[in-house]
Amino acid sequence: MVTNRQLHLKITITIAKQINSIQQSWDAFLPAAHHLESRHLQAFENAGIENIQCNYIQVFLQNELIGILYLQQFSFEHQHLNFNSNPTLSLKLLQFILPARIPVLICGHLFRINFEGYYFKDETQQSYLFEAIDLFCSQSRYKPRGIIIKDCTGNFRQKDCRLFNYRYFDGDVTMEISRKPEWLRFEDYTSSLKKDYRQRAKKIQHNFDGICTKELTAGEIREQAAIIEQLYWNVVNRQTVKLGTINAAYLYELKKDLQKDFEFHAMYRNGQMVGFYTFIFYKESMETHFIGLDYEVNKSHNLYFNILFISIRKMIEQQCELLELGRTGREAKANAGALPRQVFNYIKVNNLLVDLTINFFRKRFNSIANYNLAERTVFK
Repeated sequence: MVTNRQLHLKITITIAKQINSIQQSWDAFLPAAHHLESRHLQAFENAGIENIQCNYIQVFLQNELIGILYLQQFSFEHQHLNFNSNPTLSLKLLQFILPARIPVLICGHLFRINFEGYYFKDETQQSYLFEAIDLFCSQSRYKPRGIIIKDCTGNFRQKDCRLFNYRYFDGDVTMEISRKPEWLRFEDYTSSLKKDYRQRAKKIQHNFDGICTKELTAGEIREQAAIIEQLYWNVVNRQTVKLGTINAAYLYELKKDLQKDFEFHAMYRNGQMVGFYTFIFYKESMETHFIGLDYEVNKSHNLYFNILFISIRKMIEQQCELLELGRTGREAKANAGALPRQVFNYIKVNNLLVDLTINFFRKRFNSIANYNLAERTVFK
């Protein structure tokens, strides 16, 4: 039987806490325009997100660099769980016995989707990922209660997962819309909807009258930081699980980094910002990233549903093949034509109570997210 000690003799790692200290060798190892380029990671460092510390791991086999890992240490606290949403006896008990702080390690990016946190030039060496994470925990003396390998583009071999006590996590679904070839204008999309959904879409867009939108520059995002964070927290506070939260500096740094590939659009009524939505553009796809809302204005002007239609319009205008809409609000997104896609994550849990908590909130979130979400066909 192969022991962990024998495995640890195979590879060595280096650990950096700031990406600029290894920027040259890190970027030289990556393919051109890779999402793990140092400038993208530096932008996140600059945002100074609370409760997150970044680590940059280089993996060597016989002194040759074979892979890199992007690890985020995250302190999960009671404030990240909405204990007041439809409280039950089991939820109250969980709140009482759950530790106030739980250290979690994420391979990937907590706030980005399709942001795989590792790269090996030789794909046959990807299984060294598990060993490298073990080495990091050993050498840094960081003892996470849970480890998440997030947004994997492929599957790991079951024997490798079992050897290092990881399991496939099937509770993560995101909603997406694929652009149909005949959608050359937004009107083509609405025309393709069934009558009831088409009439609903027209009514929602009519309710948007009186709302003005403006795309903000990086400087304007920084100037409007206070109202942006207020609108963002309005949305966050309604979520069952708040697995980390951003700040306005994160959006500011994202705009500076991605430039034309990131758009921040503010919504105004009578000169007052009442919401915002953001887009990230990739080579052939786009993503609706974070949003913020004034829920009183949302009631009268259907801000949230209009963001969905604005996103679809943008996808068609940009001729993107795919629109990524995120994990929450599945029923609303299904009504716009989005379909669920399973996200591939692997987890390792070192604490029974944490494991119970994950399963409890996964089932709770999915039961809420999938409420009345029967299979439906919104298109003709």
